[in-house]
Amino acid sequence: MGEGKPIVMLVEDDAEMARLNSRFLSRNGYSVTAAGTAAQARALFRETAPDLIVLDVELPDGTGYALCKEFRKDTDAPIIFLTGRKENKDRIMGLSMSGDYYLTKPFENAEFLLVVRNLLRRHEQSKARLDEASVIVKGPLTLRLDERKAYVGEADAELTPKEFAVLLLLVQNEDKEVSYETIYEKVWGMPLIGSVGALRQQILRLRRKLGEEESDGFSIFNEHGKGYTFTVG
Repeated sequence: MGEGKPIVMLVEDDAEMARLNSRFLSRNGYSVTAAGTAAQARALFRETAPDLIVLDVELPDGTGYALCKEFRKDTDAPIIFLTGRKENKDRIMGLSMSGDYYLTKPFENAEFLLVVRNLLRRHEQSKARLDEASVIVKGPLTLRLDERKAYVGEADAELTPKEFAVLLLLVQNEDKEVSYETIYEKVWGMPLIGSVGALRQQILRLRRKLGEEESDGFSIFNEHGKGYTFTVG
């Protein structure tokens, strides 16, 4: 974000149109960067990490289609094609390159602004849902799946990958006993053969790192001697 504003990158070889669109978007609350060639756009993309990209299709040194394909490797930001090409095959080409909208010239500023706002809002909502899905909160315990980390309150429990995997499996089966065999199969990727001593030591270290014995917010227990159960409260 530029000063808290969404960054819109305009790629347009018509200098006057680029100036007008930049001014229009700036007046409506966006931070705008502009490029007139594909080469400039690549450099600007790396520097600014835009929240939304507006691509002209015909550029002096390439096409907006090719740029879209390149940018999609590194960003899921909304991409709008802004072009004078009106044939249906061109629209299909743009959308097949993972563009989000195809706006033909001439266009109404009101429509342009509405498309920008809607795409950015949809993108933010999608990210929020993804973030929510990647976080599990159980009492004072928070699991961040994207980081593969567990926090007790604000403190990182500093779990190893195996410890995190065991905890996640138990949390996902809250209030259900997860057998030794299941834990070995899911976490170690092999059947349980012989002693469960290694698993018991793993759980012991996990409980110690989480401060489970001192917590009244969650528990990991081995009531029946056949597996482990995670419970909240």
